[in-house]
Amino acid sequence: MTGRTRILALDIGAGTQDILLFDAEKQLENCVKLVLPSPSALMAKKLRSLDAGETVEGLLITGHTVGGGAFSRAVKERLSAGTRVFMTREAAFSLRNSLEDVAAMGVVVCDGPPPGFGGAVIIADELDLEPLRNLLLSVGESLDDLDAAAVAVQDHGTYNPGESNRKTRLAHMRSRLQEDADPLSLSYPEGDVPETFPRMRSAAGRLREQLSCGHILVMDTAPAAVAGCLADRLVAERSSGNLLLINAGNGHTLACLTSGGTVAAVLEHHTKKLEPRSFAAYLEAFCAGEAKDDDHFMASGHGLFYLQDPPGMENVDLIAVTGPNRELLEDTGLDVYYPSPGGDMMMTGPLGLVRAVKRRFGLRDLG
Repeated sequence: MTGRTRILALDIGAGTQDILLFDAEKQLENCVKLVLPSPSALMAKKLRSLDAGETVEGLLITGHTVGGGAFSRAVKERLSAGTRVFMTREAAFSLRNSLEDVAAMGVVVCDGPPPGFGGAVIIADELDLEPLRNLLLSVGESLDDLDAAAVAVQDHGTYNPGESNRKTRLAHMRSRLQEDADPLSLSYPEGDVPETFPRMRSAAGRLREQLSCGHILVMDTAPAAVAGCLADRLVAERSSGNLLLINAGNGHTLACLTSGGTVAAVLEHHTKKLEPRSFAAYLEAFCAGEAKDDDHFMASGHGLFYLQDPPGMENVDLIAVTGPNRELLEDTGLDVYYPSPGGDMMMTGPLGLVRAVKRRFGLRDLG
């Protein structure tokens, strides 16, 4: 151990994976930062590169639970093309958090290769740290002396047949926040990850397999981004008031209304379904307490919930918007602020993880 606090923070989204090697002895802007293509996109590319001859006897996907997105779409393309697809149980949760739903897609969920299998094999793994380890070594950095490692991944949570995985996801968030309304409560030390979150559990396990650090933490990507907004100086200065914090991600947009540092309400929708002006108008209704989970506007979204009476848009002290689609609210008439914690918007998620590590484990020298 070096005697200084070092944290590896990885935010794995639909479009990119954002990586921060936090070092408390360095100015934040001088810490190692990387923005790379998402593992889901890379695995999808690998799947699509297989020619028909390689998959004539089928396709076996083994490995770990990873993000669906592009990877899931590539698997469905193979199924549509007539390829027989086998997936081990852990890998199959990458498509849906219900193995019954995965089987209904036409995937054969199995414990291993079928007898005499001679088809193509793909290993699902979004947290193979060996390439990162080698890159860091080439610039004089190491993953061998970390105090903690944290990863953010999106996980809807398991659900029963006939249930909505979108509504289940919001129900998990609401339940956790009812116990503790701090945005950082949506983080889990490795031993506390509920079984209902297979991707989070897989991510924690992969980090533990490869790292010897004392602490490992996982968090959902959207709450990590919200927490990271609070690492921005202006947002932090106004955090004792009423804030509307929005993460406009590639897949999902999450709006979190906080009051006095605690979560008052949460709304989540699919980014591609949002039209800027109508979304801005709906946010006003959301802040006024007039939005409902069963509104027509939310029919194609995840949903929303209130934990306390909202303050109304006129009493919101700051609207902070982050994420790769943060321009969503431009030209809507809303007065929005674009946080850049550490001078880099793409580090919002990783810095949310750093804040969560500080809260959970009480590591020193984090500022």
